[in-house]
Amino acid sequence: MEPHEAFRRHWVRWQPAIYGYIRTVVLYRADAEDVLQDVAEILWRKIDQFEEGTRFDQWAYRVAKNVMLNHQKKAKRNRIRFSDEITRQLADEAVHAGAESRAELEALESCVGKLPDAQRDLIRRRYEPGATNRSVAAATGRSESAVSRALSRIHRALTRCVYLALGESVPAEAVK
Repeated sequence: MEPHEAFRRHWVRWQPAIYGYIRTVVLYRADAEDVLQDVAEILWRKIDQFEEGTRFDQWAYRVAKNVMLNHQKKAKRNRIRFSDEITRQLADEAVHAGAESRAELEALESCVGKLPDAQRDLIRRRYEPGATNRSVAAATGRSESAVSRALSRIHRALTRCVYLALGESVPAEAVK
């Protein structure tokens, strides 16, 4: 795959996470967007240094961390500013939190995939934009309370599944 096409594919996937990472340190939205733009520009210029098959996100996080540190140095005149050490700590914690969020999302996707078709369909219908339990009930010919009970059981099952997939103990409210 051509390097710039690979960049586009990876950037579309990771840009929201990189922006969230930047926002953990850069307080002002406009500044965070500037930092994100700088990160994208650097990654684009250096895409030939990226080896396909390695972790694009880790490379992008390292670049973002350096751009954020440079941004903090330039922003010394601002009243609110984190020290370089705090910036590094927040950046490191954000990478860790991002990895946890990705693991949780992957576990949830896997667990939803394990649901019977009828339950997956009910979840899909309920989380369509603008959907309500009432609209799902009308579309499926069930009562609103039956839809509510079924969704509650599905949510508990998904919660149990996600906790188990992550190797964590299942909370009591998910066992009922």
